[in-house]
Amino acid sequence: MDPKSGGIPSVGCLLYLAADQLVPHRPSIVPFSMTQVPCKQVWVHSVHLAAMVLTATFLSLQESGHLSFRIHEESSPTIPGAVRMNPTLYTEVLDPISRPGLPGELLSTAIQSRAGRIGTAQGSAGLDGTDIAQVLGLSVQHPYVKYAVRRELAQVGAYTKSWAVLRPDCARIALLDAACADAVRWWEQQQADAPRLCALLLAICRMASTPPLGGGG
Repeated sequence: MDPKSGGIPSVGCLLYLAADQLVPHRPSIVPFSMTQVPCKQVWVHSVHLAAMVLTATFLSLQESGHLSFRIHEESSPTIPGAVRMNPTLYTEVLDPISRPGLPGELLSTAIQSRAGRIGTAQGSAGLDGTDIAQVLGLSVQHPYVKYAVRRELAQVGAYTKSWAVLRPDCARIALLDAACADAVRWWEQQQADAPRLCALLLAICRMASTPPLGGGG
C-alpha cells in the first residue's frame, strides 16, 4: 500500500499524474489553457484535466459508499413542437465520515449542500454543461483542481515545498507508477460500466472548471 513514503494518494491525484495517457495534449493556440503533467515534458488541456479529476473523485466516493447519484430528466421546449431533455445530476450523502485530500473536500461540500444538485447538462447527445464555475455550490474554476491535487500530493510526500512553492518530487512520483497504471485501468472501466453517469459528470465538471476568459493555466 505504501511505496516507501506517505501512502497512496486518491485516484484523482493518480490520474493527474498519468494525465498524458488520458487527456488531449496536442499543441494549443492558447498556451494558458495547458497544464504540465508533473515530472513530464507534456502539457495537457487544463479544463479537460480538471473535469477528469473531479469526475473520478466523485465516482470513487460512490465506490467507497460515501455518495450515491441520481439522474433526473428535465424537459425544456426548443423549436415549436420539440422538447429537449436536460439531465440534472443529484447526489445523496450515505456516509459522512471524513476523507483526506480532494475526496474529503468534495464530500464536505456534498454534506453542506442542501439540494444535493451537482449540475445540469443540456441535451442527451452533446451534454454541454450549463452550470458556470460551481459544483454543489463549490467554485471549481481552474486552477482549483491543480492546487487541490498539489496539496494532497504534498501530504503523501510527492510534492515538497521549496521557496514557499510546492514542487513535484520526481523520485517519489516514480514510485507511484504502478498505482497510476491501476488508476488508469479503473478510470477506463468506470467509463465502460457507467457511460451515462461518467459523461454527465464530465460535462458538468468541464463547464464548471472553465476559467473566465483570459484565466490562467
